[in-house]
Amino acid sequence: MFEFTESVPVDAPPELAWTVMRDVEGWWLASNPQHESLELLDDRDVLEVGTRLKIREKIAGIPGEAVGEITRVEPGSTVSWEAPQARYRLLGLSLSVGEGVTWGIEPRDGGAIVRAHVWATFPPGPLGRAMEWFFTRVLKGVEKDREHARTELRYLKRLIESRSAR
Repeated sequence: MFEFTESVPVDAPPELAWTVMRDVEGWWLASNPQHESLELLDDRDVLEVGTRLKIREKIAGIPGEAVGEITRVEPGSTVSWEAPQARYRLLGLSLSVGEGVTWGIEPRDGGAIVRAHVWATFPPGPLGRAMEWFFTRVLKGVEKDREHARTELRYLKRLIESRSAR
């Protein structure tokens, strides 16, 4: 397992940051060139607990597809998405990992902090340990995933601050 948190200060009120961040369909795909698609699988609000989303993206250059659901929402501050069986293809093999992210906003000095807490779990047993070793040591996947999250956060910062200037 690995997990990390990245954050960025935003020169805008937390309420505006939440308004922008809650429009996942409006910002997520554009926030990172490694994002390939985002599909809402339910006829409900994207930030409602139980809403299912399918995403396609690359992490550390590895293409993957994950069907997950919104597991927690604290309006104005936090939303979590989890995919217990995300599928990635590497060297002709299909690999499954559990993954998730919690996006959050905290007030700070007249502005806000926007953060992403990311985690992933590998399957138990020797294959899972080998996958984790290869991902973390050979591919430097955690460092690349951290940069992936920072890219999303920098995009959100620009988007939120551009709307604050209006």
